[in-house]
Amino acid sequence: MSQTEVTAALAIWGAVTGTIGTLAGLLGLWLRFRQHGLDKAKLEGESSFGFESPTHAKHKIIIRSVGRRPVTIDHVRYYVMPRTLKQKLTKSWQHKQGRFIWDQKPRSATKLEEGEKTELSISLPDGLVIDEIYRADIIDQSGRFWQIKWPSLSKLSKIATKEEISKLEKENEKRLVSVTGFRLSEKYYIETKFNTKPGRTGTPSGRNFWFMDLKSFEKKLRDIEEKQIPEFLAGNCEEIV
Repeated sequence: MSQTEVTAALAIWGAVTGTIGTLAGLLGLWLRFRQHGLDKAKLEGESSFGFESPTHAKHKIIIRSVGRRPVTIDHVRYYVMPRTLKQKLTKSWQHKQGRFIWDQKPRSATKLEEGEKTELSISLPDGLVIDEIYRADIIDQSGRFWQIKWPSLSKLSKIATKEEISKLEKENEKRLVSVTGFRLSEKYYIETKFNTKPGRTGTPSGRNFWFMDLKSFEKKLRDIEEKQIPEFLAGNCEEIV
C-alpha cells in the first residue's frame, strides 16, 4: 500500500470514528435531557362526565402524577366563556383580572407521588352551569398550571347536561302514577312513581330504567304509557316493570 493510500485510509477512519463520537455524544446528551425531564414533577388531568340519577351528577376530574417528583395540588381553575362578544374577544385579559373564573379547592391538600392518581368531583356555585366552562387547569402549590383535557363547548352541552323529555301523571280514586323521561348525558332514563293509596297515608313506590339509545327509551316509554299505566290504574297489576 502506498503512502497516499495509507493517508486516505487514515482520513476515512478518522471521519468514521469522529462521526461515531459525535453520534455518541448526541445520544448521551439526549439521554441526559430525557432523564432531566423525567426527574421533574408532572401532572396530567382529564375530565369525566355522567349522571347517577337526574338529581345526582358524577362529573369529575381525574389527576395523575406522571413525573418523578411529588406534587401537591392546590386547586382546580375553571374558565367561563363570557356571553358578550366584547368580553369573548378580551377573555384572556378578563381572566387575568380575576373575572369569568372559578377556583375549586379540594377539601384537604392532596399530595401525589409518582404513579398515583386522585379524583375530584366537579363542584360549581349556583348560577354557573357546566356547559359555559371552556377550559380547566390544575394549579399546584408552587403555582404551576397543568391543563386538563376538556371537551369543546358543543360536546360538553351533550355529555354534561340533562334534559327532561317527557312527563305524564295519571290517577283515579284509588291509584296514581307518574312517569318522567330524561336525557342524562348521552344516555336516557325513565323514572316512575306509583302509589296504591293516594294521600298522606300512601307509601309511594317506584322503579327506574336506563337506556343507551333513544329508540329503546321511546319504546319503553310507549309501553309504560299505553299498556302498563292503564293496567295499574285498573288494579290489574301492582307495579310498573
